[in-house]
Amino acid sequence: MKISNKILWKAPLFCILAGVIAFNAVVYLIGRFMVVTLPDGTITSDSTRELIVYGAIFIVTVIVGGIVFFRKMTRKEIFFSASIVVAIGLLMNVLQWAFNLTTGTVAVFFIYASRIFDWSSIVPLLLYRVNVNLWLGAFIGSLTPYLFILFGKKE
Repeated sequence: MKISNKILWKAPLFCILAGVIAFNAVVYLIGRFMVVTLPDGTITSDSTRELIVYGAIFIVTVIVGGIVFFRKMTRKEIFFSASIVVAIGLLMNVLQWAFNLTTGTVAVFFIYASRIFDWSSIVPLLLYRVNVNLWLGAFIGSLTPYLFILFGKKE
């Protein structure tokens, strides 16, 4: 089975677009609705509201992506297309873990590069909440583009 480049790059482009939109939405909404002042005067964000916003972004992205962008593709096409995004996420996680690239200028690069996964940030955030290992949560979060397979045609 030959998959055209137009179809193959559909999931990566959708994830990049969704990630940029999600990042900007979260930045706006954190400043607008999630900032709280604690009794001691400390300013922080309300983690419950943050999870609600990330969850809403995730649900909307999966539904819009599945119904609008991936509805006409087969499950096999979506799998191969989503595998590009998953491979990028896994590669970024492995590089950060193996070379301990969690601080400094290289970490800033990974912060910007990880924006393509901002739409699915709820998955690792929830896993961190239940004390799942940081790297395992990031690994599982990298697999979220495979959810679009559920919306594909069988053949």
